[in-house]
Amino acid sequence: MKITKPNNIRNTQYHFIGIILLFLNYIRNNIVGYKTPRTFSIDQIERAIEYDFGVTEGWIRHLSNYLKQTDFLKDKIVLELCPGPDLGTGLVLLAAGAKKYIALDVNKLAASDLKEFYSKFFVRLRDKYPRCDVDYLKEQLNSCYRKEKSNVNYIVDKKFQVSKIKDKIDIVFSQAAFEHFSDLEETFRDVSSIVKKGGVLVAEVDLKTHTRWIRDKDPLNIYRHNDFLWNLLKFKGSPNRARTFEYKKLLEKNGWFDIQIVPQNVLEDEYVGKVKPTLYKRFRNMNSSEMRILSFMLIAKKG
Repeated sequence: MKITKPNNIRNTQYHFIGIILLFLNYIRNNIVGYKTPRTFSIDQIERAIEYDFGVTEGWIRHLSNYLKQTDFLKDKIVLELCPGPDLGTGLVLLAAGAKKYIALDVNKLAASDLKEFYSKFFVRLRDKYPRCDVDYLKEQLNSCYRKEKSNVNYIVDKKFQVSKIKDKIDIVFSQAAFEHFSDLEETFRDVSSIVKKGGVLVAEVDLKTHTRWIRDKDPLNIYRHNDFLWNLLKFKGSPNRARTFEYKKLLEKNGWFDIQIVPQNVLEDEYVGKVKPTLYKRFRNMNSSEMRILSFMLIAKKG
C-alpha cells in the first residue's frame, strides 16, 4: 500500500485554483470531448505495454488472494469496462486462460491501426506466457477489428448499455473507470444483470483529484466544492465523488457479498487533518479513515 504525503498545503489558494480548473476542464471537454483516458499517450509504446501487463497482473494477484486458487481464469468469459486506448489487458487475460474477452466503452479509444504497439506487445506476451498460442490471439484481435466472430469483442456504445451484452459474464474487470460513471446505481444494476451467480468483480477505483498538476499537490481538491458548483461544471466523465462505503452499499443492494475494500493508495494523517475541515460539509463530516483513501481495489462475489 502506497502512502501519499502532499507538501505545502494551501487550503484557500488550492480551493480557488480548483474552481478555475473545473471551469477550464468543463470548457475543454465540451469542445474537444474525452480523448486521453491515461496520463500518457499510446504512442509511448513501451510504457503502454508495461501499463497493460501491470494492470492485468494486479487483477490476477488480487483475485488469486481473494479466491484462494490459481486457475480461476480458465475457460471464463470476462468483461472489462472502459479498456482505454488498446485491448492489451484482454489479450493478457486470454493468454492467462480466459475463454472470451469482452470490452465495453463509451468512446472509441482503442484504434485498430496500432500495428507497432501490437507487434511489440505480442513479443512481450510470448515471453511472458510461452504456452499461449500467440498466433491464435493475433487472429482473434484481427477478427475483432474486422467485426467478425471472435473471442475478442470490442463494443462501443454511447449509452453504455451493459445489460445489452448477450453473454453471461464470469468475471468483471475495471481499472480507474467506476469513478467516472455518472449513475453508479444504474451501472451496478446493469452489471449485476449479466454476471453469473458466483461471478466476481475486481476493479481498481481512483478517488483522488484527476486534474493534472493539482492532483499531486492537493489530492482531495474535488471534495472542496459544493454540490451545486460541482454539478454545474461537471461533464461526461467527471469524477462522481462516491466514496468506498457507497460502492459497498450499492453492491450489497444488487446481491453481491463477501465485498472487500482494499486500499491501494492512502493519504498521510497530517494532510487529511489540515485539509478535512475545509472540505465541503458532506465530505468534511466523513470519517478521516474514509477520506484518507485515494484508490482501492473493489472485489466482490455475485449471489
